[in-house]
Amino acid sequence: MRSTAWLIGVAGVALAAVCAALWWTFQGPLLEGPRAVVEGGEAGGLPRAQPQTEHFDAAALERASDDAAADGLQAFIVMRDDHIVFDRFGHGISAQTAIDSGPFAQALVASVAGIAAKEDGLPPRSLYGFDAQRLRSAIEAASHQSYPDYLSRRLWRRLNAAPAWIALPAVGAQAPAGCCFHARVLDWMRIAELLLDDGHFQGKQLVPPGWVARMLRPEGADGARGFGVELAAAAQGAEPFAADGVFFLRGIGHWRLWMVPSLRLAVLFGAKAQEPSRADAGQAAPPGDETRLPNLVIRALSAAPTQHSTASQLQQLVPGH
Repeated sequence: MRSTAWLIGVAGVALAAVCAALWWTFQGPLLEGPRAVVEGGEAGGLPRAQPQTEHFDAAALERASDDAAADGLQAFIVMRDDHIVFDRFGHGISAQTAIDSGPFAQALVASVAGIAAKEDGLPPRSLYGFDAQRLRSAIEAASHQSYPDYLSRRLWRRLNAAPAWIALPAVGAQAPAGCCFHARVLDWMRIAELLLDDGHFQGKQLVPPGWVARMLRPEGADGARGFGVELAAAAQGAEPFAADGVFFLRGIGHWRLWMVPSLRLAVLFGAKAQEPSRADAGQAAPPGDETRLPNLVIRALSAAPTQHSTASQLQQLVPGH
C-alpha cells in the first residue's frame, strides 16, 4: 500500500509539473501581450578596441560614467570608428537585455523607407514629412509584406542583430512603427554604425547612399527634427553640444543614442529615474539635460588624428554578444 501511495504521489507531482510547463508554454507569452517577431541574424560580436587606440582618455570615460549626468546608469556604451571602446551596465541591465526602445524605433522605419523608395517603388509623396504610421502603411503597400517582415529581411537580419519584437496594441493589429520595438541594448550600436557610415554596416551598403543625409535634413523651421531623428537644435541642456553636426535618438525616459559624424562617435545611455541619495547630495544634473554626458565623452577624445595599425584591425569581439 505504501509503495502504491508513493507511486501515486510521484505521478501526481510529475503531472503537476507537466501541466505547469504546458501552461507557461502556451499562456506565459500571452501574459506579455501580443507581439510581432522581427527575425534577426547570427547576432555575432561587434569589434572592440581599447580607449587609447581610439584616442580617448580612459580615465575621463570612467569619470563620465560616475558623473551626476549618469545618475541611475543602466547602460553606457561608447563607440568610435565602429569599435566599442567603453561600456558600463547597472540596475539589472546588460548588453544582452532587450529593452523597449520607444521612439528609437522611428529611426528604423525612416531607414527602411529609403530602402523601399529605391527597391520597391515607395511613392515619393510618402516621404514628405515624417509620419511613422503612414510610412509603415506605404512600405507595406509597396512591398506587399508586413512591416515586421520587411524590417527583418531588408535591415535587421542584415545587421546580424539578435531577434527582436514589436508589441502590438491588440491581437491581429498592425505593428506600430514609431514605438514598441524591443531589442538588445547592444544592437542599437549597429544602428548607430549604420547612421554614422552613410548606410554601411561592416562594409555592406544596407541603406542607399545619401539616404542618411536626407534623414538629417531639418523638416521644420526650428531645425529640431529630421526624418526620424532628433537634430542638435532639439537637445535640452545647459550648454550646446561640444561638436558640430550631432544628432540623436530620444527613447523612453532617460534613454538616448547620440551620434557625432564628424568624430565617427556614438554614445548610448540609459538610466533609471534619479536616485534620491544623489539628488539629496546636491549632485544631480539639471533635469532633462541631453548635452552634458555626450560632451563629457567628446572632451575625453583628444585632437590627435585617428590612425590604425594593422594590429588594431584585428580587434577582439565584444565577449558574449
